[in-house]
Amino acid sequence: MEERGLTDMISYRTALVIAVLVFAAGASILASVRRHDDDDVYNQIVTIKGHVQILNHPELGKTPASGQYLVFQREGCKQCLVAVNADANGDYKVLVGRGRYKIIVRNPSPPTYDMLAPDQSRYVTATSVLQDTQFDVNLVVPSSRR
Repeated sequence: MEERGLTDMISYRTALVIAVLVFAAGASILASVRRHDDDDVYNQIVTIKGHVQILNHPELGKTPASGQYLVFQREGCKQCLVAVNADANGDYKVLVGRGRYKIIVRNPSPPTYDMLAPDQSRYVTATSVLQDTQFDVNLVVPSSRR
């Protein structure tokens, strides 16, 4: 009877050691996977670039929208915002995570209004890490809004 109790105790300790080793190996594997996920983040960044122009400037007609502030909102996430200003030539370039984005352009001073031209697409999908996504933006001022 004593031998059986000793055998049960050794089996219990062996099982416990094996369980601890399995847990440690699993934790190590998960940590390795997480490191690889972090490494892959660079393969998720894409570029959206384009030219911003005002189609109906009161004095100049069609003109680059130099300094225009653009907001890109990731689809399905109200707080996922990336903003950029167009340069003096009306060109912009922004780095974002792969996905679909809504473009938001508002007149910055009162009265505020949506500046996107009526036929301007409000969404851009950026997926390629090898090629920039070209997305030109056309704006209008109130005199020509429908």
